[in-house]
Amino acid sequence: MTDRTAPVSRSSAPHYTWASVCDGWRLNDSPGLSVVEERVPPGAGEVRHYHNEARQFFYVLQARLL
Repeated sequence: MTDRTAPVSRSSAPHYTWASVCDGWRLNDSPGLSVVEERVPPGAGEVRHYHNEARQFFYVLQARLL
């Protein structure tokens, strides 16, 4: 886990791939706050799940959500 005190951009954030076609960037990963930017192409998506100790907020920039 990385404790960041200053905002970072996608160009400098740690990157990961999930579901073979989706991308994620960890903009902040601290004990009190985790901020992740993700790119999910059309037709891809997350498997329904829940987190015991976290709340999630989604801010969609461009999409059609089903």
